[in-house]
Amino acid sequence: MILKDRNLTFDQLLCKKEDLTFPTLEKLLQKKIGLETLGKDTMITFDLYDKSYGYTNAGLLFSSENSFPGVDIVRFGTDHNEILARRTLEKQSVLDIYNDACDLFFLFYSSERIEGMERTVSLRIPEVAFREALANALVHRDWSIGNARIQIAMLEDRIEIISPGGFPENMNETLYFQDFYSVPRNPHIAYVFLRLGLIERFGTGVRRILNSYQNEIVKPSFHATENTISVTLPVVNQLTDLSPDQQKIYLFLMEKKFAGRQAIEDHCGFSRSKTTNLLNQLMAAHIIGRTGNSRSVEYFLL
Repeated sequence: MILKDRNLTFDQLLCKKEDLTFPTLEKLLQKKIGLETLGKDTMITFDLYDKSYGYTNAGLLFSSENSFPGVDIVRFGTDHNEILARRTLEKQSVLDIYNDACDLFFLFYSSERIEGMERTVSLRIPEVAFREALANALVHRDWSIGNARIQIAMLEDRIEIISPGGFPENMNETLYFQDFYSVPRNPHIAYVFLRLGLIERFGTGVRRILNSYQNEIVKPSFHATENTISVTLPVVNQLTDLSPDQQKIYLFLMEKKFAGRQAIEDHCGFSRSKTTNLLNQLMAAHIIGRTGNSRSVEYFLL
């Protein structure tokens, strides 16, 4: 039975299904708050179940039986025309979608380096930034939109996350991106993510994304339309020790992908000898490479 006469948000609306299972939610609650068994009383506490009418949409979303549109992840090559891999995450708990998307993030953007007896793992995009952007997309997207999935494009130099639905009522771009004010579209979904530690607290996601890039040359960007909210997380290479002049070349190559010495010289306003010296420094540090010969030499980021 679905209530028709109540002014409810999406995650408060009652769903038709009764026999739902919540293995991932139960496991995470056991680990996070010491819950022994996930029963109806706990589901009521989280507003995932109504004693008189049954599970809410939020409850359905956390179950293993939901049919809401999920996340479409595409791994691209050098641009959007080259698709290397694709995976659609749906028909499972939103928590499993979150975990599976994070696994793909680590698969594509982590690398290991072995020096002597030590092995170090480095990430090309801050983990905090990806987790926050993903959680925000899952928590705040408009789940009532038909078959629209969250789109995650994983490219060589960035990740783009596009969430269906514009801003909720009483929210605008200035409040969201500048003042970090939060009006949860789906408050009960957000509360579960909060209790599980998947978000720190309401209204801090954008700030945490920005803070994770505070020492980086490149910065994340945000964009909103009437129907979508998108976040772009650029790849970082931990290049905080680059000089300002080296940074100019680095950012120009990030934009152009490939560029000759003359183009770099013209863009940066350096002399020929200074440009050559800077390029040699960056190549010696294994930050850029070059291809071609004679007058056709071009430089690119490694």
